[in-house]
Amino acid sequence: MMARCLGRAITVDQALQASPLSTLIPAFRPSERMLHLDPFTVLHARLERRDAVLCHDLGPITHPDLFGGEVAALYAHAYARIAARGCRMVFVSNASADAFARHYDAPADGRVIYPPLRRDLDTVQGSPVREVDTPFLLTVGSIGRRKNQASSIAAYAKSGLWAQGIGYVLCGAREPGSDAVDDAARATPGVTLLPYVTDAQLAWLYDTASGFVLMSLLEGFGVPVAEAIARGLVPLVSAGGVLCEVAGDGALVADPHDIEQIAAQMIALASLTPPRTRGPAKPAARIAGPVHPRKIPQRLANHDE
Repeated sequence: MMARCLGRAITVDQALQASPLSTLIPAFRPSERMLHLDPFTVLHARLERRDAVLCHDLGPITHPDLFGGEVAALYAHAYARIAARGCRMVFVSNASADAFARHYDAPADGRVIYPPLRRDLDTVQGSPVREVDTPFLLTVGSIGRRKNQASSIAAYAKSGLWAQGIGYVLCGAREPGSDAVDDAARATPGVTLLPYVTDAQLAWLYDTASGFVLMSLLEGFGVPVAEAIARGLVPLVSAGGVLCEVAGDGALVADPHDIEQIAAQMIALASLTPPRTRGPAKPAARIAGPVHPRKIPQRLANHDE
């Protein structure tokens, strides 16, 4: 209840900041530079060019249907303010930087810094999940509409892999749209839908799976894909987005809206012999070190400090 009340209060406050009434509300401004860890917080403050904003994705702008209208409107106002000020930007992928460049005709000073992979999974002793039979394909990520698991389950049903003894396991916390995924999982033989699992169970799932699937509609980076590749799994990912940037040329791809195509690629993934065609590897987006900064595309001009 406290979380709901706080969330509602923040939403109301953001709406006020994005409205003409904002002129009556004094904006917060410390003497130092400010780092905004989420774009919507710029609505609280008097944004200056010297400030920096961390941008995970432009989902409310590029995929407003995945967000409530109120949320999309707030972020649209926040991003417009960021673009107008020309402040510094930190993106978690080139895909997010490109999305910003496409939607806002404004110079930006920014860098792409990929999030680091968790190293603690490498030292965890795997713990088998007793509900899971092998072999299986694996999807890791929040269960809901954004991750598009309902389409993946429909494609698995069409693939006929269950008749070949190959299951499909999904795990993750719930987010909006999870009810549809729950219903699809219950109605589809061979599908095991798990809740949020422990690190030991996750390590076992990665190490035991025959392949990894993530047909997400929206990602800022896609850490589960990077983790799966790092543990030797070949991934099947959404075509044309950040997941291809993370996975590189070694991934299978499919249109996340095309059930037939996803099913065909699931069959191809399950048919790889042996299932793991390579040992532990580095994802394409994890070239060197725990954090790999890269400049954003040249068309986003850099300002002098």
